[in-house]
Amino acid sequence: MTLTQLRFLLALERYGSFVEAAKSLSVTQPALTIQIKNLEDELGITLFDRNKKPIILTEAGDIFAEQARVIMLEVEKAKNLLDQFQQAHIGVLNLGIIPTIAPYLLPLFLKEFQERYPEVRLNLKEMVTEEIIIALKNGELDAGIVATPIKAKAMAFSPLFYEKYFLYVSEWHPLFNRDSIDLSELDEGDLWLLNQGNCFRNQVLFICNLAKKSTPYTGFNFESTSIESLKRIVEFTKGATVIPELATLNVPVEKEEMIKQIDNLQAVREVSIITNKTVVKSHLIESLAETIKHSLPSGMLKKPSHQILDSGIRLI
Repeated sequence: MTLTQLRFLLALERYGSFVEAAKSLSVTQPALTIQIKNLEDELGITLFDRNKKPIILTEAGDIFAEQARVIMLEVEKAKNLLDQFQQAHIGVLNLGIIPTIAPYLLPLFLKEFQERYPEVRLNLKEMVTEEIIIALKNGELDAGIVATPIKAKAMAFSPLFYEKYFLYVSEWHPLFNRDSIDLSELDEGDLWLLNQGNCFRNQVLFICNLAKKSTPYTGFNFESTSIESLKRIVEFTKGATVIPELATLNVPVEKEEMIKQIDNLQAVREVSIITNKTVVKSHLIESLAETIKHSLPSGMLKKPSHQILDSGIRLI
């Protein structure tokens, strides 16, 4: 017994004709006839007196149809409750966010989101892009915030904002007194990078290639997923590192002179929300995206004409 069969039963009761009932259901008459016959065979009773014109329910059919109406009403009630839940801002939202975004973006929107939606529990986890995609596929996350574009099957992406790249330069560096610097002017060994496999590192290396610089070499090796760690190293050496625009917003006033524009760079980083294509908590995710955008400078929301740098992530 299926809900479709119950729906067909109630339509045939209403119209008293296989032809008219089939039209109302947008199915063929043979399809309707087969479903009613299968239902009668399963129940072991005759539901309709087909000798009457119009067709009417038998006594047993009338008893069964009454219960079928109750069932279908309960189904509609369940659908309505689900619709109400989908519009309500209640529940848990599990969000993954990559390390090169988390420390700069989260402080901007968390307070406002909690004030707007106090009954939503936001579970946050700092993860690399590959981990976020695996967790989405396994149903462990509802959404992620990552740098895009990314090539990954069964994933949907919705851009949030775009940010420029800046240099963070030591006060002992020979170019410190410049307001803007061309990457081609930096010596090998000047630039500190994140560790292998980090999408921000991939983008920085691409920028260096644009400037016709080879992979930087340093006197000692330090691997990190943290831009903040690289900034601390730069502050105590004569080197430099590339930082995203959001990372410039929390720099103390006394260190603002360390931020330098990059000459001749017409490129930006795109940051997006990533979900499964069959997203479940769409209303919560949309509200999250709206709150994030509200917390950002308006100039970061519009897609620029500049080149969007590839993340270098491929999970096909």
